[in-house]
Amino acid sequence: MAVNRSSAVRTDLPFLSRRVKPRAAAPVPPQAAPAPRTTPAPAAAPSTSAPRTSAPAARPATPASPAPAPGSLSLSPPPRQQPAPSVSPSLSLGLSPKAEAASSRAAAPAAPRPTSSSRTSEPVRVEPLHNRLFPAPGMGELRSLDRQNPVVRLTPMESAVGSLVVAGTVRAVWEGPGYSTGSISAGEFRPEDLDGVQVQAPGNRPLVGYEDDLALVPLRHVRMLRRALFFPKPKQPMSVGVYNGKSVTIPAQAGHRSYYALSVIRIDDVLELRAEELPYGMEFKAIWEAFGFTMTTRLPYQGR
Repeated sequence: MAVNRSSAVRTDLPFLSRRVKPRAAAPVPPQAAPAPRTTPAPAAAPSTSAPRTSAPAARPATPASPAPAPGSLSLSPPPRQQPAPSVSPSLSLGLSPKAEAASSRAAAPAAPRPTSSSRTSEPVRVEPLHNRLFPAPGMGELRSLDRQNPVVRLTPMESAVGSLVVAGTVRAVWEGPGYSTGSISAGEFRPEDLDGVQVQAPGNRPLVGYEDDLALVPLRHVRMLRRALFFPKPKQPMSVGVYNGKSVTIPAQAGHRSYYALSVIRIDDVLELRAEELPYGMEFKAIWEAFGFTMTTRLPYQGR
């Protein structure tokens, strides 16, 4: 390949540039007379064979690579990028390297902790209240309620299907929604036999009512019932039955001078039957007041 050794500047290639270094001035002897000032001729471009003068020594620095001209290829490697510091630079306090590293880690921002809103919320299943009660026999496990076995607990199905039938009672007391309380005697309904207020369930049925001598509690609306109390006929037993034919009996006498009353309490979705021992000679009003029943006052009806 032929090498162009001409000293002339090429003009056919506009994208190339060439720097022409000025010639070094000749040293002037100290005693020589000054030469007459003449107009210097334009310096010719130095040839490739002319010796190059060394540039003055400069402070070592990383030279910046010039941008390649358009249309040419750049063969110089790209400058290496330094990784960004993870911690902002700070003043040195004259500590040891380990102490400075510890202070840098302490100054670094802590990673954000996950908040409760970012966590996946899982539904919490609440166990029914009747599953957390003390163990009690169920309907059909006992034949009668007495001092030794005074409690029997119905299942959620037995507490919600059909009617609770209580036979052998003479009077019933109930407490409904809003703590409304009432009491009625067995037999045909008469307004003068009613104390407190009568609670009507949907379907125009009383929450606790009588059909002849049978006391009925419609269990479809059992959540309206808070509790009830049934008094037996003199010296006669009571019996309680549910839809599946199971029943339990409350004896007529608890002792020589006491008898049993039946208490029905709703706990969440189940009914609990209790035999309560009472002494002879107490009036009904004194008994239900001892159990915390206070009859709701009825307002007189004023028609037009």
